[in-house]
Amino acid sequence: MGCDSIAIKDMAGLLTPDITAQLVQALVAELNLPIFVHSHATAGLAAMCQYKAVENGAAGIDTAISSFSGGTSHPPTESMVAAFRGTPWDSGLDLTHLQEIGFYFREIRKKYHQFESDMTGLDTRVQVYQVPGGMISNLYTQLREQAALNRIEEVLAEIPRVREDLGFPPLVTPTSQIVGAQAVLNVLTGERYKTISNEVKLYLQGRYGRAPGPVNSVVRQQAIGNEDVIDIRPADLLKAEMNNLRDEIGALAKSEEDVLSYAMFPELGRAFLDDRNNGTLTPEALEPVPSPAERSAKPTEFNVTLHGETYHIQITGTGHHTQQDRPFYMTVDGVPEEVLVETLSELEAVEGIAAGSVKGSKRPRATGPGDVTASMPGTVIDVLVEVGAAVQAGDPVLVTEAMKMETEIQAPIAGTVQAIHVAKGDSVNPDETLIEISS
Repeated sequence: MGCDSIAIKDMAGLLTPDITAQLVQALVAELNLPIFVHSHATAGLAAMCQYKAVENGAAGIDTAISSFSGGTSHPPTESMVAAFRGTPWDSGLDLTHLQEIGFYFREIRKKYHQFESDMTGLDTRVQVYQVPGGMISNLYTQLREQAALNRIEEVLAEIPRVREDLGFPPLVTPTSQIVGAQAVLNVLTGERYKTISNEVKLYLQGRYGRAPGPVNSVVRQQAIGNEDVIDIRPADLLKAEMNNLRDEIGALAKSEEDVLSYAMFPELGRAFLDDRNNGTLTPEALEPVPSPAERSAKPTEFNVTLHGETYHIQITGTGHHTQQDRPFYMTVDGVPEEVLVETLSELEAVEGIAAGSVKGSKRPRATGPGDVTASMPGTVIDVLVEVGAAVQAGDPVLVTEAMKMETEIQAPIAGTVQAIHVAKGDSVNPDETLIEISS
Protein backbone atom coordinates (compact mmCIF):
# COMPACT_ATOMS: atom_id res chain seq x y z
CA MET A 1 0.00 0.00 0.00
CA GLY A 2 3.01 2.30 0.00
CA CYS A 3 3.03 2.75 3.78
CA ASP A 4 6.14 4.07 5.52
CA SER A 5 5.02 2.95 8.98
CA ILE A 6 2.13 1.37 10.87
CA ALA A 7 0.54 3.06 13.89
CA ILE A 8 -1.65 1.30 16.42
CA LYS A 9 -4.07 4.04 17.53
CA ASP A 10 -5.73 3.19 20.83
CA MET A 11 -7.69 6.42 21.25
CA ALA A 12 -9.94 4.99 23.97
CA GLY A 13 -7.19 3.45 26.08
CA LEU A 14 -8.67 -0.03 25.66
CA LEU A 15 -5.42 -1.93 25.13
CA THR A 16 -4.11 -4.14 27.91
CA PRO A 17 -0.41 -5.00 28.33
CA ASP A 18 -0.75 -8.64 27.27
CA ILE A 19 -2.87 -7.85 24.19
CA THR A 20 -0.43 -5.09 23.22
CA ALA A 21 2.50 -7.50 23.41
CA GLN A 22 0.71 -10.07 21.24
CA LEU A 23 -0.43 -7.51 18.67
CA VAL A 24 2.95 -5.80 18.26
CA GLN A 25 4.79 -9.12 18.15
CA ALA A 26 2.49 -10.38 15.38
CA LEU A 27 2.84 -7.18 13.31
CA VAL A 28 6.62 -7.10 13.67
CA ALA A 29 6.83 -10.71 12.54
CA GLU A 30 4.74 -10.08 9.41
CA LEU A 31 5.76 -6.57 8.34
CA ASN A 32 9.03 -4.98 7.40
CA LEU A 33 7.85 -1.58 8.65
CA PRO A 34 8.34 0.37 11.89
CA ILE A 35 5.43 -0.05 14.33
CA PHE A 36 4.31 2.88 16.50
CA VAL A 37 1.90 2.79 19.45
CA HIS A 38 -0.46 5.65 20.26
CA SER A 39 -2.47 5.09 23.45
CA HIS A 40 -4.35 7.26 25.94
CA ALA A 41 -3.85 6.91 29.68
CA THR A 42 -7.53 7.14 30.59
CA ALA A 43 -7.73 3.67 32.13
CA GLY A 44 -4.23 3.83 33.65
CA LEU A 45 -2.85 1.08 31.41
CA ALA A 46 -1.12 3.02 28.61
CA ALA A 47 2.37 3.22 30.16
CA MET A 48 2.42 -0.54 30.77
CA CYS A 49 1.12 -1.18 27.25
CA GLN A 50 3.80 1.02 25.72
CA TYR A 51 6.56 -0.72 27.69
CA LYS A 52 5.33 -4.13 26.48
CA ALA A 53 5.07 -2.76 22.93
CA VAL A 54 8.71 -1.65 22.92
CA GLU A 55 9.81 -4.95 24.47
CA ASN A 56 8.16 -6.72 21.55
CA GLY A 57 9.66 -4.63 18.77
CA ALA A 58 7.71 -1.34 18.50
CA ALA A 59 9.87 1.42 17.03
CA GLY A 60 8.20 4.33 18.81
CA ILE A 61 5.55 5.43 21.29
CA ASP A 62 3.53 8.64 21.68
CA THR A 63 3.96 10.49 24.99
CA ALA A 64 3.19 13.92 26.42
CA ILE A 65 5.29 16.13 28.68
CA SER A 66 4.31 15.45 32.29
CA SER A 67 2.40 18.71 32.84
CA PHE A 68 0.00 17.73 30.03
CA SER A 69 0.02 13.95 30.46
CA GLY A 70 -2.16 11.30 32.07
CA GLY A 71 -5.92 10.98 32.06
CA THR A 72 -7.26 11.41 28.55
CA SER A 73 -3.77 12.39 27.34
CA HIS A 74 -0.73 10.13 26.85
CA PRO A 75 1.73 8.68 29.39
CA PRO A 76 4.34 11.20 30.62
CA THR A 77 7.47 11.53 28.50
CA GLU A 78 9.73 11.79 31.53
CA SER A 79 8.36 8.59 33.08
CA MET A 80 8.84 6.55 29.91
CA VAL A 81 12.34 7.93 29.41
CA ALA A 82 13.17 6.92 32.99
CA ALA A 83 11.60 3.48 32.51
CA PHE A 84 13.77 2.70 29.47
CA ARG A 85 16.98 4.20 30.85
CA GLY A 86 19.74 1.60 31.11
CA THR A 87 17.81 -0.92 28.97
CA PRO A 88 18.40 -1.91 25.32
CA TRP A 89 15.69 0.64 24.46
CA ASP A 90 17.27 3.63 26.23
CA SER A 91 16.01 6.78 24.44
CA GLY A 92 19.15 8.79 25.17
CA LEU A 93 17.01 11.82 26.09
CA ASP A 94 18.22 14.01 28.97
CA LEU A 95 15.76 13.54 31.82
CA THR A 96 16.89 16.74 33.57
CA HIS A 97 16.12 18.86 30.51
CA LEU A 98 12.74 17.19 30.11
CA GLN A 99 11.94 17.95 33.75
CA GLU A 100 12.72 21.63 33.16
CA ILE A 101 10.20 21.64 30.31
CA GLY A 102 7.60 19.87 32.46
CA PHE A 103 7.93 22.29 35.39
CA TYR A 104 7.82 25.31 33.06
CA PHE A 105 4.53 24.22 31.48
CA ARG A 106 3.09 23.22 34.84
CA GLU A 107 3.07 26.92 35.75
CA ILE A 108 1.78 27.93 32.32
CA ARG A 109 -1.11 25.49 32.63
CA LYS A 110 -2.35 27.20 35.80
CA LYS A 111 -3.17 30.33 33.73
CA TYR A 112 -5.74 28.32 31.78
CA HIS A 113 -7.49 26.76 34.78
CA GLN A 114 -10.92 27.94 33.58
CA PHE A 115 -10.70 25.51 30.65
CA GLU A 116 -9.76 22.49 32.76
CA SER A 117 -11.95 19.41 32.81
CA ASP A 118 -12.36 17.24 35.87
CA MET A 119 -11.92 14.24 33.56
CA THR A 120 -8.12 14.42 33.77
CA GLY A 121 -7.51 11.52 36.14
CA LEU A 122 -7.85 7.78 35.90
CA ASP A 123 -11.21 6.47 34.71
CA THR A 124 -11.54 2.73 34.10
CA ARG A 125 -15.08 3.15 32.78
CA VAL A 126 -13.56 3.27 29.28
CA GLN A 127 -12.93 -0.47 29.64
CA VAL A 128 -16.70 -0.93 30.03
CA TYR A 129 -18.21 1.73 27.73
CA GLN A 130 -15.31 1.83 25.23
CA VAL A 131 -15.57 5.62 24.91
CA PRO A 132 -12.35 7.43 23.88
CA GLY A 133 -10.75 9.64 26.50
CA GLY A 134 -11.06 12.82 24.46
CA MET A 135 -14.73 12.06 23.97
CA ILE A 136 -15.24 11.61 27.73
CA SER A 137 -13.67 15.00 28.48
CA ASN A 138 -15.88 16.60 25.80
CA LEU A 139 -18.98 14.96 27.30
CA TYR A 140 -18.02 16.21 30.73
CA THR A 141 -17.73 19.78 29.44
CA GLN A 142 -21.01 19.54 27.52
CA LEU A 143 -22.95 18.15 30.48
CA ARG A 144 -21.43 20.72 32.83
CA GLU A 145 -22.65 23.49 30.48
CA GLN A 146 -26.11 21.88 30.58
CA ALA A 147 -25.98 21.61 34.42
CA ALA A 148 -26.46 17.86 33.99
CA LEU A 149 -23.22 16.30 35.20
CA ASN A 150 -25.21 13.96 37.42
CA ARG A 151 -26.42 12.20 34.24
CA ILE A 152 -23.04 11.30 32.76
CA GLU A 153 -23.49 7.61 33.59
CA GLU A 154 -26.76 7.58 31.62
CA VAL A 155 -25.02 9.22 28.66
CA LEU A 156 -22.12 6.77 28.76
CA ALA A 157 -24.61 3.89 28.75
CA GLU A 158 -26.55 5.47 25.86
CA ILE A 159 -23.50 5.94 23.61
CA PRO A 160 -23.14 2.23 22.64
CA ARG A 161 -26.88 2.11 21.82
CA VAL A 162 -26.67 5.18 19.57
CA ARG A 163 -23.55 3.81 17.95
CA GLU A 164 -25.35 0.56 17.18
CA ASP A 165 -28.35 2.47 15.75
CA LEU A 166 -26.00 4.38 13.44
CA GLY A 167 -24.25 1.27 12.14
CA PHE A 168 -21.19 1.30 14.45
CA PRO A 169 -19.31 4.37 13.19
CA PRO A 170 -15.76 4.61 14.59
CA LEU A 171 -15.53 6.80 17.70
CA VAL A 172 -13.04 9.24 16.21
CA THR A 173 -13.60 12.83 15.08
CA PRO A 174 -16.08 13.77 13.69
CA THR A 175 -18.32 10.73 14.19
CA SER A 176 -17.44 10.44 17.90
CA GLN A 177 -18.84 13.94 18.44
CA ILE A 178 -21.94 13.12 16.38
CA VAL A 179 -22.64 9.97 18.42
CA GLY A 180 -21.84 11.62 21.75
CA ALA A 181 -23.98 14.70 21.15
CA GLN A 182 -26.95 12.57 20.07
CA ALA A 183 -26.59 10.42 23.19
CA VAL A 184 -26.69 13.59 25.31
CA LEU A 185 -29.82 14.76 23.46
CA ASN A 186 -31.49 11.38 23.98
CA VAL A 187 -30.85 11.49 27.72
CA LEU A 188 -31.58 15.15 28.42
CA THR A 189 -34.78 15.33 26.38
CA GLY A 190 -36.13 12.22 28.12
CA GLU A 191 -37.00 10.51 24.83
CA ARG A 192 -34.68 8.77 22.39
CA TYR A 193 -34.40 10.69 19.10
CA LYS A 194 -37.06 13.22 20.10
CA THR A 195 -34.49 15.76 18.90
CA ILE A 196 -32.05 14.71 16.17
CA SER A 197 -29.05 16.83 15.31
CA ASN A 198 -28.52 17.94 11.72
CA GLU A 199 -25.20 16.06 11.70
CA VAL A 200 -26.95 12.78 12.50
CA LYS A 201 -29.42 13.45 9.67
CA LEU A 202 -26.55 14.08 7.25
CA TYR A 203 -24.78 10.95 8.46
CA LEU A 204 -27.92 8.86 7.91
CA GLN A 205 -28.22 10.31 4.41
CA GLY A 206 -24.77 8.93 3.68
CA ARG A 207 -23.03 12.29 3.55
CA TYR A 208 -20.23 11.02 5.79
CA GLY A 209 -19.81 7.88 3.70
CA ARG A 210 -21.18 4.38 4.11
CA ALA A 211 -21.82 3.13 7.65
CA PRO A 212 -19.61 0.16 8.65
CA GLY A 213 -22.62 -1.86 9.81
CA PRO A 214 -26.40 -2.01 9.35
CA VAL A 215 -28.28 1.16 10.32
CA ASN A 216 -31.47 1.09 12.40
CA SER A 217 -34.15 1.64 9.73
CA VAL A 218 -36.64 3.11 12.22
CA VAL A 219 -34.15 5.76 13.35
CA ARG A 220 -33.23 6.54 9.73
CA GLN A 221 -36.91 6.96 8.80
CA GLN A 222 -37.45 9.20 11.83
CA ALA A 223 -34.44 11.34 10.92
CA ILE A 224 -34.69 11.76 7.13
CA GLY A 225 -38.12 10.42 6.19
CA ASN A 226 -38.22 9.23 2.60
CA GLU A 227 -35.18 11.16 1.40
CA ASP A 228 -32.75 9.18 -0.75
CA VAL A 229 -29.64 7.72 0.83
CA ILE A 230 -26.41 8.53 -0.99
CA ASP A 231 -24.64 5.38 -2.20
CA ILE A 232 -21.70 7.06 -3.94
CA ARG A 233 -18.74 9.08 -2.72
CA PRO A 234 -20.39 12.12 -1.05
CA ALA A 235 -17.69 14.55 -2.18
CA ASP A 236 -18.57 13.80 -5.82
CA LEU A 237 -21.90 15.57 -5.26
CA LEU A 238 -20.32 18.80 -4.05
CA LYS A 239 -20.15 21.77 -6.37
CA ALA A 240 -16.92 23.72 -6.73
CA GLU A 241 -17.24 26.49 -4.13
CA MET A 242 -13.81 28.01 -3.64
CA ASN A 243 -14.26 30.83 -6.16
CA ASN A 244 -17.62 31.81 -4.65
CA LEU A 245 -16.14 31.65 -1.14
CA ARG A 246 -13.22 33.86 -2.20
CA ASP A 247 -15.67 36.40 -3.61
CA GLU A 248 -17.89 36.30 -0.50
CA ILE A 249 -15.10 36.84 2.01
CA GLY A 250 -13.26 39.29 -0.24
CA ALA A 251 -10.27 41.23 1.08
CA LEU A 252 -10.78 39.92 4.63
CA ALA A 253 -9.02 36.71 3.55
CA LYS A 254 -5.25 37.07 3.34
CA SER A 255 -4.59 33.42 2.47
CA GLU A 256 -6.24 30.21 1.32
CA GLU A 257 -6.32 29.14 4.97
CA ASP A 258 -8.52 32.17 5.73
CA VAL A 259 -10.92 31.17 2.95
CA LEU A 260 -11.11 27.65 4.36
CA SER A 261 -11.74 29.01 7.86
CA TYR A 262 -14.68 30.98 6.46
CA ALA A 263 -15.91 27.92 4.52
CA MET A 264 -16.00 25.74 7.65
CA PHE A 265 -17.26 28.37 10.10
CA PRO A 266 -19.12 31.06 8.12
CA GLU A 267 -20.29 33.13 11.11
CA LEU A 268 -17.32 32.69 13.43
CA GLY A 269 -14.84 32.76 10.57
CA ARG A 270 -16.12 36.07 9.20
CA ALA A 271 -16.25 37.61 12.69
CA PHE A 272 -12.66 36.49 13.36
CA LEU A 273 -11.35 37.82 10.05
CA ASP A 274 -13.31 41.05 10.47
CA ASP A 275 -11.87 41.63 13.96
CA ARG A 276 -8.38 40.86 12.70
CA ASN A 277 -8.79 43.31 9.83
CA ASN A 278 -10.06 46.05 12.19
CA GLY A 279 -7.36 45.45 14.76
CA THR A 280 -9.97 44.51 17.38
CA LEU A 281 -9.05 40.84 17.69
CA THR A 282 -8.39 40.04 21.32
CA PRO A 283 -7.78 36.69 23.01
CA GLU A 284 -10.39 35.32 25.38
CA ALA A 285 -9.86 36.81 28.81
CA LEU A 286 -8.18 34.48 31.28
CA GLU A 287 -9.56 34.28 34.78
CA PRO A 288 -6.95 35.04 37.46
CA VAL A 289 -5.62 32.07 39.38
CA PRO A 290 -7.62 31.99 42.63
CA SER A 291 -5.69 33.07 45.70
CA PRO A 292 -5.56 30.79 48.75
CA ALA A 293 -8.18 33.04 50.41
CA GLU A 294 -10.52 32.71 47.42
CA ARG A 295 -10.09 28.94 47.46
CA SER A 296 -10.91 28.75 51.16
CA ALA A 297 -14.10 27.05 52.36
CA LYS A 298 -17.34 29.03 52.20
CA PRO A 299 -19.54 29.29 55.30
CA THR A 300 -22.12 26.49 55.51
CA GLU A 301 -23.48 27.02 59.04
CA PHE A 302 -24.72 30.31 60.48
CA ASN A 303 -27.48 32.10 62.37
CA VAL A 304 -29.99 34.31 60.54
CA THR A 305 -32.08 36.93 62.33
CA LEU A 306 -35.34 38.00 60.65
CA HIS A 307 -37.95 40.24 62.31
CA GLY A 308 -36.34 39.63 65.67
CA GLU A 309 -36.41 35.82 65.31
CA THR A 310 -33.09 33.96 65.08
CA TYR A 311 -32.81 30.75 63.03
CA HIS A 312 -29.94 28.28 62.98
CA ILE A 313 -29.15 27.40 59.33
CA GLN A 314 -26.88 24.60 58.12
CA ILE A 315 -26.33 24.10 54.38
CA THR A 316 -26.11 20.40 53.54
CA GLY A 317 -25.89 20.60 49.74
CA THR A 318 -26.71 22.57 46.59
CA GLY A 319 -27.57 22.06 42.96
CA HIS A 320 -25.05 22.91 40.23
CA HIS A 321 -24.01 26.58 40.25
CA THR A 322 -24.94 26.98 36.56
CA GLN A 323 -28.63 26.19 37.19
CA GLN A 324 -30.91 29.18 36.83
CA ASP A 325 -33.23 27.74 39.48
CA ARG A 326 -30.74 26.29 41.95
CA PRO A 327 -31.86 24.15 44.89
CA PHE A 328 -30.20 24.62 48.28
CA TYR A 329 -30.58 21.84 50.81
CA MET A 330 -30.41 22.86 54.46
CA THR A 331 -31.67 22.40 57.96
CA VAL A 332 -33.49 25.28 59.67
CA ASP A 333 -33.40 24.77 63.44
CA GLY A 334 -32.78 21.08 62.73
CA VAL A 335 -35.67 20.67 60.27
CA PRO A 336 -34.62 19.58 56.70
CA GLU A 337 -35.71 22.08 54.03
CA GLU A 338 -35.20 22.62 50.31
CA VAL A 339 -35.06 26.20 48.99
CA LEU A 340 -35.21 26.97 45.26
CA VAL A 341 -33.18 30.08 44.38
CA GLU A 342 -33.43 31.89 41.04
CA THR A 343 -30.47 34.25 40.59
CA LEU A 344 -31.58 37.56 39.09
CA SER A 345 -28.43 39.56 39.81
CA GLU A 346 -25.07 38.95 41.40
CA LEU A 347 -22.20 40.94 42.84
CA GLU A 348 -18.88 40.64 41.15
CA ALA A 349 -15.86 42.02 42.96
CA VAL A 350 -13.52 43.89 40.64
CA GLU A 351 -10.53 45.51 42.34
CA GLY A 352 -12.56 45.98 45.48
CA ILE A 353 -15.61 47.46 43.73
CA ALA A 354 -18.86 45.53 43.63
CA ALA A 355 -20.36 45.49 40.17
CA GLY A 356 -23.85 44.16 39.51
CA SER A 357 -24.54 41.82 36.63
CA VAL A 358 -27.97 40.76 35.53
CA LYS A 359 -28.91 37.11 35.03
CA GLY A 360 -32.10 35.37 34.12
CA SER A 361 -34.24 35.38 31.00
CA LYS A 362 -36.55 38.16 29.85
CA ARG A 363 -38.46 35.77 27.58
CA PRO A 364 -41.86 34.43 28.63
CA ARG A 365 -42.17 30.96 30.08
CA ALA A 366 -43.47 28.33 27.68
CA THR A 367 -47.05 27.44 28.62
CA GLY A 368 -49.10 27.12 25.40
CA PRO A 369 -49.13 24.33 22.81
CA GLY A 370 -47.77 26.71 20.18
CA ASP A 371 -44.80 27.92 22.22
CA VAL A 372 -41.55 26.89 20.54
CA THR A 373 -38.79 25.88 22.96
CA ALA A 374 -35.25 24.46 22.87
CA SER A 375 -34.57 21.08 24.39
CA MET A 376 -31.34 22.31 25.99
CA PRO A 377 -29.30 25.50 26.36
CA GLY A 378 -27.67 26.65 23.14
CA THR A 379 -27.19 29.46 20.63
CA VAL A 380 -29.52 30.53 17.83
CA ILE A 381 -27.81 29.93 14.48
CA ASP A 382 -30.73 30.99 12.26
CA VAL A 383 -34.37 32.07 12.48
CA LEU A 384 -36.25 30.48 9.58
CA VAL A 385 -39.64 32.26 9.86
CA GLU A 386 -41.06 35.76 10.20
CA VAL A 387 -44.00 37.13 12.16
CA GLY A 388 -47.17 36.41 10.21
CA ALA A 389 -45.77 33.35 8.44
CA ALA A 390 -48.02 30.29 8.16
CA VAL A 391 -46.38 27.05 9.33
CA GLN A 392 -47.34 23.39 9.51
CA ALA A 393 -46.61 21.16 12.48
CA GLY A 394 -43.09 19.82 12.02
CA ASP A 395 -41.87 22.71 9.87
CA PRO A 396 -38.39 23.91 10.92
CA VAL A 397 -38.61 27.38 12.47
CA LEU A 398 -35.22 27.74 14.19
CA VAL A 399 -31.72 26.31 14.02
CA THR A 400 -29.79 26.18 17.27
CA GLU A 401 -26.29 25.01 18.15
CA ALA A 402 -25.43 23.13 21.31
CA MET A 403 -22.36 20.99 21.97
CA LYS A 404 -21.01 21.93 18.52
CA MET A 405 -24.02 20.25 16.88
CA GLU A 406 -26.75 22.07 14.95
CA THR A 407 -30.39 21.13 15.56
CA GLU A 408 -33.54 22.22 13.72
CA ILE A 409 -36.38 23.16 16.08
CA GLN A 410 -39.76 22.41 14.56
CA ALA A 411 -43.18 24.01 14.92
CA PRO A 412 -45.20 22.07 17.53
CA ILE A 413 -48.52 22.95 15.87
CA ALA A 414 -49.87 24.30 12.60
CA GLY A 415 -50.75 27.98 12.64
CA THR A 416 -49.42 31.51 12.28
CA VAL A 417 -46.26 32.94 13.83
CA GLN A 418 -47.44 35.61 16.29
CA ALA A 419 -44.15 36.63 17.95
CA ILE A 420 -40.42 35.91 17.75
CA HIS A 421 -38.42 36.42 20.93
CA VAL A 422 -34.96 35.53 19.62
CA ALA A 423 -32.47 36.68 17.02
CA LYS A 424 -29.44 35.15 15.41
CA GLY A 425 -26.64 34.74 17.95
CA ASP A 426 -28.88 34.78 21.05
CA SER A 427 -28.31 32.31 23.87
CA VAL A 428 -31.41 30.33 24.79
CA ASN A 429 -32.49 28.01 27.59
CA PRO A 430 -35.17 25.32 27.91
CA ASP A 431 -38.65 26.39 29.05
CA GLU A 432 -38.30 29.81 27.38
CA THR A 433 -40.74 30.72 24.62
CA LEU A 434 -38.59 31.39 21.56
CA ILE A 435 -41.42 31.72 19.03
CA GLU A 436 -45.18 31.94 19.60
CA ILE A 437 -47.50 30.18 17.15
CA SER A 438 -51.29 30.44 17.29
CA SER A 439 -53.57 27.91 15.63
